[in-house]
Amino acid sequence: MQEVSSPSFDAVVVGGGLAGLTAATILARGGCSVLLFEKANQLGGRARTKDHHGFFFNQGIHALYLTGTGEAVLRELDVTYQGKRSERESYEAYAKGSFHRLPIDPVSLRTTTLLQEESRMELGSLLMRLATLRPESLVGMSLQDWLDQQVVHPVVRQFVEAGARLATYTHAPQLLDASFTLDLVGKRPDALRLDGGWQTLVDGLSTQAQAAGARISTRTRVVAVETGQEAHLIHLTDGRTVQARAVVLAIEPARAAELVVNGPQHILRSYAEQTIPLYAACLDLALERLPHPERLTVLHLERPLFYANHAPNVRLAPEGGALLHLIKYLAPDEQSDADANRAEMEAWLDQLQPDWREAVVEQQFLPHMLVSSDLLQARRQGLSGRPEPAVPLYNQLYVAGDWVGMVDHLANASLVSAQTAAHLILKRTC
Repeated sequence: MQEVSSPSFDAVVVGGGLAGLTAATILARGGCSVLLFEKANQLGGRARTKDHHGFFFNQGIHALYLTGTGEAVLRELDVTYQGKRSERESYEAYAKGSFHRLPIDPVSLRTTTLLQEESRMELGSLLMRLATLRPESLVGMSLQDWLDQQVVHPVVRQFVEAGARLATYTHAPQLLDASFTLDLVGKRPDALRLDGGWQTLVDGLSTQAQAAGARISTRTRVVAVETGQEAHLIHLTDGRTVQARAVVLAIEPARAAELVVNGPQHILRSYAEQTIPLYAACLDLALERLPHPERLTVLHLERPLFYANHAPNVRLAPEGGALLHLIKYLAPDEQSDADANRAEMEAWLDQLQPDWREAVVEQQFLPHMLVSSDLLQARRQGLSGRPEPAVPLYNQLYVAGDWVGMVDHLANASLVSAQTAAHLILKRTC
């Protein structure tokens, strides 16, 4: 990375994940002098990928939802990537100790062994209603309340809850906003598994940012941001201070509130206090061979568990190998036992892929991984309750990330909020 020499910039970006790299790229292309600080020795944050002898380990299970918003930002920045869409026709449900075809279309609904006649009729009617849902009519209602009103059969409720966990990573139907969630469950947007893992996006954004003239400093920790009317002072752990006309905090809300030492402290603290971060236990396994290659994706309907093999036809494992992902969605504030969670996932894997232990080449266990900085809360009106990138009342201070903005969620929200913040700065500064 380049050495930091200039004490003054048009914009400083704090955080080198997808949001920070996106903001830095757009700003540099627009003519701003930009400096990005990342405290780790590697860019990417939760989008980093590790290569273990041809097995590409993301930070837990990852897929890019093809809702259009994130794709548009990546196209604007000329970031290229390849992958394979999820094959939902191969999805299975696990319930009462057995595997069943997941009922997501007329054929699977008619043929699955998961349902009886009455539950089959109820789910069929429900899927038709979800396909034409007006999500704005459900803003502020929790998924749990909606299910209490609309669903009779327990297996249908389990199906919707499992679909909601898959779409939002949230194991809290009593808190989850029904509007955006049910819109996702009904529309079922494609999810792309990326060749080479998410490092592809990180490397692409980093390349474009530096080609545009953005300066990037890794292993550099920001310890404080002192806001001012005309410029902000960014204090570093080594004692240096950098001045910037605009600052983008592309970090978690609690960290943003901690860094800003004056001015909008109360606003940033309120952001952090209102968020409910999502965590998951993730077990990723590299196998030299797969005992049962036909088993690709399974949703557990009775526990907050999910299994996927993303390696087929995607460059995540060497020829003949497999990369398995298991996730246990953790409830907010859940005091989970890491060893117990791992044992639970391995016991389920014994049923999914018997004899898997003999084929393990490498493994990665993340017992308490941050999935998203904020769940889509019903009490905050879903997406509409999230803060906008511009911190109100304070000149040229912005936030970006998966907890910011009223457009989309997860990685797509990070990309869009960073794009919005950068364009606002370009209008006012560069």
